[in-house]
Amino acid sequence: MALIRCPKHGIPFNDDNPRGCPACALEKEGGEQAQVMRELARASQVIRRPGAPTGPGVDFAPRRSERFTAPVTAPPRAPVFEPGPLDKLRLLVRRRPVPVIGIPLIVILLVALISRSGPSFVRLPSPVPLTGEVLPLPIEPGASLSTVFGVLGVQPPRPSPEGRALERYSYGTDLYIDALNGVVYIISMLVPNRSWHGLRVGISLREAEGSLALLGPPQPAAPPVMPRADTLRGVVVYPSLAGRPNRPLKAEVRPPNGCYDVVVDIQPQAAGVLVDRDRRYAVIGPPEAQLQWVATRVQVINRAVAGPAGPAVC
Repeated sequence: MALIRCPKHGIPFNDDNPRGCPACALEKEGGEQAQVMRELARASQVIRRPGAPTGPGVDFAPRRSERFTAPVTAPPRAPVFEPGPLDKLRLLVRRRPVPVIGIPLIVILLVALISRSGPSFVRLPSPVPLTGEVLPLPIEPGASLSTVFGVLGVQPPRPSPEGRALERYSYGTDLYIDALNGVVYIISMLVPNRSWHGLRVGISLREAEGSLALLGPPQPAAPPVMPRADTLRGVVVYPSLAGRPNRPLKAEVRPPNGCYDVVVDIQPQAAGVLVDRDRRYAVIGPPEAQLQWVATRVQVINRAVAGPAGPAVC
């Protein structure tokens, strides 16, 4: 075994040493360790994907070229809100409240005003159809007021439109007793649920003639009043209920059966009223309909004493 000196470091070493010069061996070992440390540092600087699991057996993050590769399936789209008609109207009302609310309101008011400005029909038959029981009126011309009060009840007097000398006692709006000097002078019935000797409001012309014939020969009480009819909205109308045609009939009762006149107004049956602003027309019916003549008023007048109807006749 012989000693050999290293030409590079000048260090003697045995020629049978496999490592050779110790200094050269250290340099060689130091270079390999440095290479390993550089590889470890490079591996520690690799960026892993967020949320990726860590631990033994986990591969490193993909390279930059692999991180931006498109996924196999597209991610789900976020739900998009599409406003409906009601939502659009609410949004429009919030943005422009005056035009959106004011203009339709004005249109509605104008339509309502125009519709109300035209004629409107009100079903109001005249005479009113009979409902309930018909009660006879047991009062005769010339009877005392005490009899009237006993049958109908006591009422305070008021002036009568039939004459200044008469006192009127009202029993409802359609039954009147006019008295002269404490006795019955005129009985006026415009209500259908009261009858006097078979006469009542609402009976037909034939029935009225038959009931009058039991009292005396029927005859015209006055010339017929036939005003001109008009046509509005396809129906025949007259200026008012009182302005309808009138064909009054009369029967004169004389002693020994009594001393009075019975007058019955015969007018067309009205189907209702046509209201046109401040005018009220009596509606008879369509132009092709026939007039139905009915009794609209029954009036009994005492002719035993002088009064507004004329002098005494018996």
